[in-house]
Amino acid sequence: MAVTLSDIIMDFPGTRALDGVDATFRLDEVHGLIGENGAGKSTLVNILGGSLKPTRGRLALEGATVVLESPRHALRLGIAHVSQEGSLVPALTGAENILLGEEPRRFGGILRRRALAETARALVDRWFPGLDLVLDRPVVDLPMADRKVIEIVRALRGKARLVILDEPTATLEAPEKKRLWDIVRSLPQQGVGVVLISHFLSEIQELSDRITVLRDGRRVATLNAKEVSSSLLANLMLRREDATDTGSPPIETVPIELGAPILSARDWRTPNTEVPSFELRAGEIVGLIGLTGAGHFDFARSLYTRDHVITGELRLHGIPASGTGVRAMQRAGMAFVPDQRMVNALAADGSLVENLTMVHPGFAARLGILRGFTERTEAHRVIAFMNIKASSLSQPIKTLSGGNKQKVSIGKWLYGADDRYTILIFVEPTEGVDIGAKAEIHAHMRRLASRGAAILIASSDLGEISEVCHRALPFVHGRARAAIEARDFSESLFISSISGDAA
Repeated sequence: MAVTLSDIIMDFPGTRALDGVDATFRLDEVHGLIGENGAGKSTLVNILGGSLKPTRGRLALEGATVVLESPRHALRLGIAHVSQEGSLVPALTGAENILLGEEPRRFGGILRRRALAETARALVDRWFPGLDLVLDRPVVDLPMADRKVIEIVRALRGKARLVILDEPTATLEAPEKKRLWDIVRSLPQQGVGVVLISHFLSEIQELSDRITVLRDGRRVATLNAKEVSSSLLANLMLRREDATDTGSPPIETVPIELGAPILSARDWRTPNTEVPSFELRAGEIVGLIGLTGAGHFDFARSLYTRDHVITGELRLHGIPASGTGVRAMQRAGMAFVPDQRMVNALAADGSLVENLTMVHPGFAARLGILRGFTERTEAHRVIAFMNIKASSLSQPIKTLSGGNKQKVSIGKWLYGADDRYTILIFVEPTEGVDIGAKAEIHAHMRRLASRGAAILIASSDLGEISEVCHRALPFVHGRARAAIEARDFSESLFISSISGDAA
């Protein structure tokens, strides 16, 4: 039994996203789907999940041709799509989200809360026996791993036969990933096939039975996961002998001399962090690392938002920071690129140009009148600089690939800004992007640092920290420990420092 896509073509204005793609997804396997950002992965699974209708091609379910009219129609036929950005209602509980749209009600529409709780719990116990999942709290208060499980249970509440998981572990750290891996492995054993998209090649290899590689909108290979190496997969994705050659713009490779401190924090305390002293210098890239809840993400965010800061002095360019709002931080030259871009950084229903211009909307206006030519010229400059792949300025941001969305999240700080921002703070800067887009984003970070910017990165990807940073600052139980210099970087030292084993 399988779902088969044959000769799928998908045209958008000015571009062909998919060109004659064939793929077969069995209902007794985990099928990995990989490719560079812009390769067509999201378009393909949106067709498979009923969100898009192909320009041409055939979709067959167990040999019978079907035309999917909507995601709801696909779900009725047993195909469920759990998107990368998520679709939970934050204020609703886990149980309410699981049964959203199918809540048990009495005559007159009154919600039967006890029945709702029992039904939701029964669904969790059916698919994931023994899983301790809190269902009576708003999902906004739950860990990311629990939210992802709730989304999967909601997708399975009908008669799902095939579940699409788009970057399910992108925002999770190691313990949470292992838990979700066990869940993914269990689904084919229960008669549910999985289509898995992930930018972690090791994850794809570990979980998949077969792997399909897309490149430039075409299928280039479908392989047995146990018979391929990461280097082969990377070469198939990138079509380059050297998988590190991503075609990204040239970067400065000559070591630069670090300048004076641009940002310094003293006696910095929030409810979850304690940092006695911290400095970030011109031209320097510093990474913050830690286990889940260690406080490194909170510290990075608090420097920009100033939310929940109990004590602490912040100096920018040697001068005490004035004001506590984000506008004050922007005026002082600080930019912030958060995680969960579709929630915290981008307007999903907006166009590419609307998202690029959101930080500096007045740049192209004079006397309150928008100068369209100036706006378009500046937007195209940023698009070229960031190598954003899109059909037009009016393309909806939600239709871009994950890597291109992340480039927009960064690029909006460059639009109309010249070199205004000398301090840039990133939280999970490459979550949900493939190796090609990751290398490009890292190249842009290096380029900005070479111009004298100071960059702070909070990331759960230790390889990313090792790749781009001059120093790494480990956090354990909310406290910053001694910094690790680049010359001493190693995975074993990183792990020991964040687990509390290092001296």
